[in-house]
Amino acid sequence: MEPGAPGKDRKVSVTVVYTGKDPFMDEFAPEVPIGTIKRKAMHQFEIELSAADEYALQYADADQDDKTKIGELGRGPLTLTLVRVKPQEKGYGRRAN
Repeated sequence: MEPGAPGKDRKVSVTVVYTGKDPFMDEFAPEVPIGTIKRKAMHQFEIELSAADEYALQYADADQDDKTKIGELGRGPLTLTLVRVKPQEKGYGRRAN
């Protein structure tokens, strides 16, 4: 987008909810990746990363890829849900030959 173009400085208002915690709320530039927002929310929720646990942000009940830009989901305000997901086990869904 060209400097001075309409919407250049527009921010997307984002709320992240997680069971039992106060919501995380902030504004982000549309080009900010979901993974950045997830890390900031997890920090506020005092959730530490571990090898055994994985977390995803969901929008409209669908897990979002960490590389997706928040602006791709909409202009906002947006509400995302942080969920714990099980890591996929090796070979799951594959046939053994």
